[in-house]
Amino acid sequence: MKRLLVFLATASFVWTMLPAQANQSTDEGYVFVSNLQSHSRKSLKSRVKSTIEAGHVAIKKGNDLSFQCVGAVEYITLGSGSFYKYYPPAQDIVPPEYVSVAAFKKAVRKVNISSLMPTGWETGKRYVFTPPAPNENIKSVTIRTVRLSNQDATLVTSVDDDFKPLTTINITGETLVEIKFFDDTVYIYKGQEVVPAINCTSNFSEYSYLEVDDNGVAYSKKENGVRQPDAKLSYVFGEYPAIDYFGWISASEIVIDDLLFVLTTSSVR
Repeated sequence: MKRLLVFLATASFVWTMLPAQANQSTDEGYVFVSNLQSHSRKSLKSRVKSTIEAGHVAIKKGNDLSFQCVGAVEYITLGSGSFYKYYPPAQDIVPPEYVSVAAFKKAVRKVNISSLMPTGWETGKRYVFTPPAPNENIKSVTIRTVRLSNQDATLVTSVDDDFKPLTTINITGETLVEIKFFDDTVYIYKGQEVVPAINCTSNFSEYSYLEVDDNGVAYSKKENGVRQPDAKLSYVFGEYPAIDYFGWISASEIVIDDLLFVLTTSSVR
């Protein structure tokens, strides 16, 4: 998994997790059940600019509906009137487009999305999910929850400007979500990606990956394949995470970033 590092020129800066993900277990979300077009002006007769495709999911944050995607910003601003402002995916500030409120209400399904494992979900069991709408990037993902069996497992929750740990919590016996797609494996704790804490350093030349076996033993693994038991974990700092958002709508529907996935198969191992 290749990662894009984000270096800061500002000194004495403390990295902390965003409270929306770290401090609450349920988000209000909107699943797009049909395509929604945006227009250049507040008129259905104006030029169509973009299309929000079915299968995408937006999370309510204040007065905005945010599409959680790594390395870009996309959102809808709610308000009064017959049109909402829509800002298509971009890394810079872009002018707004407009979506009809009436069309928006017909195109979405309101849901609650939880970072907590649903009732009936079996720890250690593998579940395969696929996007209900065709997606050229991800065909399927395999999800498994694993309970850490290492002694004295810890998690770094904030670092200083040199990426040295500032605050750490004990997560012994806690459950991680393992997400496998393509050749990548990502681990999530309470909605946030976690990695070996050894990566909390200004030297990123020897990046280590997290691996958890069927017995719940966590390892740090280098690119050359060498691994060792290691339950000193950290949230992602100094780089973009591989996954920006994860949550359950139900035992059969999950959200990864801004996409909906639906359960297709499950197996014990």
